[in-house]
Amino acid sequence: MMKAPRAWALAVRLPDGRIHVERHEELALTLRYPWARLPLVRGAVALWDALSTSYRSLSRSAELAGEEEEKVSGVAFYGTLAASLLVAFALFVWLPARLAGLLVDEEHFRLLFYAVAGLFEAGVLVGYLAFIGRMPEMRRFFMYHGAEHKAIAAYEKGLPLTVENVRAQPAYHPRCGTSFIAFTAVVGVFIYSFFPPLTVAWYWVFPRLLLIPVVAAVAYEVLRYSASHQDPLSRLFRWLGFKFQMLTVREPTDEMIEVAIASTQAAVAERPSEATPVA
Repeated sequence: MMKAPRAWALAVRLPDGRIHVERHEELALTLRYPWARLPLVRGAVALWDALSTSYRSLSRSAELAGEEEEKVSGVAFYGTLAASLLVAFALFVWLPARLAGLLVDEEHFRLLFYAVAGLFEAGVLVGYLAFIGRMPEMRRFFMYHGAEHKAIAAYEKGLPLTVENVRAQPAYHPRCGTSFIAFTAVVGVFIYSFFPPLTVAWYWVFPRLLLIPVVAAVAYEVLRYSASHQDPLSRLFRWLGFKFQMLTVREPTDEMIEVAIASTQAAVAERPSEATPVA
């Protein structure tokens, strides 16, 4: 799936080998509403926009591949999203805090506590990504992830979208969602450090849950800034993002690159090349 400001496109390799491509005309929320372009606000809006589009594209791709007979309702989508956020919070915020609490007294050594919690959080995140990366379907998913990055890089350089040109591009991209996840983890450590001890007062879990959009918004600004600047701090953040991308990006096959090219061309309203089979 490729998302452009005015449309998103989906390309799926069908069981018979053809590539099905469809373009959905849809303005990004930041283009529909002026307030959605405000700093900090745009991060939460972009995250919601991306989650919504990703869900629809995954549902549609499963439908085209014959793996899903019925569409999932909107209620099921929002329920799944809420449950996922709760699980993510428990796994990547609450658990690291509890583990850090076993080593450091949060009430008396606040900064040290959150430094240790941040290390545990990074460890849990890396372990989780490394674990799912061993699954055959996820490895294939990560290869398509690399194909997307390469196709975007070729397009941004103004190169013709051929398999040869796309394959020559780097597999890592500074605006990758994996980098966003890494930055969210780092930003969360600093923002949550201003709250009363989580290990002492369990009821502070709910305010922290409400702060997830704020953490995501700040992380988005960090991602946006570091992707387009060359100062030492930006380079450090890009390096951190690329290190995390090593867990979610694999080198794609030529067939996967063909799919990424077809989706990119459809998203930016370019005519697919004659060498790319399109259903």
